[in-house]
Amino acid sequence: MKRQLRWLGTGLAVAGSVAFVAYVVSTLEFGDLSPHLTLRGLAALAGSILLYVQIVPLAALAWQILLGELGYRGGWSRLNTILLATQAGKYLPGNVAQHLGRFALSLSIGIPGAVLIASMAYEFVLLLIADALTAVAASALSAPGAKLVGGEPGLVLADVIVGAIAALAAISVLGKLLPRLMRRFVPEAQGGGEELVPLRPLTIARVIVIYIAAMFCVGASISVLAVGLFGTGAADFALLTAAFTIAWAVGFVTPGAPAGIGVREALLLVMLGPELGAQTASLLILALRVATTLGDLLCFAVGAALLARERGRDRAEPASRP
Repeated sequence: MKRQLRWLGTGLAVAGSVAFVAYVVSTLEFGDLSPHLTLRGLAALAGSILLYVQIVPLAALAWQILLGELGYRGGWSRLNTILLATQAGKYLPGNVAQHLGRFALSLSIGIPGAVLIASMAYEFVLLLIADALTAVAASALSAPGAKLVGGEPGLVLADVIVGAIAALAAISVLGKLLPRLMRRFVPEAQGGGEELVPLRPLTIARVIVIYIAAMFCVGASISVLAVGLFGTGAADFALLTAAFTIAWAVGFVTPGAPAGIGVREALLLVMLGPELGAQTASLLILALRVATTLGDLLCFAVGAALLARERGRDRAEPASRP
């Protein structure tokens, strides 16, 4: 059964990668970027990709903390491999292949179903909270960015503090409700008879901080890209970070928008166009999609290689036993 689950997860990851590559080849207009593809621009693209892919190991670290709090002690390396291998699944229509592949691969390494479902539910909520806090915090550092959330930098900073307190209180309530809901609606998924426990406030805070760090990595990725392609005038780190986090959140919760395609770009253009100019904003958004899709392909390639190595090691172990 574990082998079938692993193959299912890998198959979904491969399908996502194929859909992703097809999207790049068929829809992106590389000709618009060609005047900017100097040696400096290409170096910025490479740096942007490397910064962007840091979100996966950071997400794996947050996931490890969540799983540990819920009763499953697993190594970061295997969790990171699962997230890497399934990253491209988000390019399939429906926005579910990534989660299905991750679910199948996670069950194959022995993560109890209830623990897995609970960790992903917590992750969804904590990601959105971290995203909102990042958007508001970044907006407080930039006058143009503050306009995105409808306030002055000083007022926005006060909103960060109030929002952080409210977010921690809300997730604490969820922490008390979710274990009860899991026991009621998914009783058969309680692996090993272990009871789910609510997350401690310290764990919640740690995970949110990790997710915020991931968001700022993406903000740095966009800023590096902007500097390399258009010069320092287009690289307002706070504005770019705030705009991306807002657009990402909308794309994240939009059904049927694989990887937020279309939704994210439209919102970014609305938010960045007035400040950067429509042409510069459009080219930067296009370059960002190139960087993120290439980054996701890199994640898949590394994840697939690690999965293949693990499978080879698993096959070799029984053969080496007397």
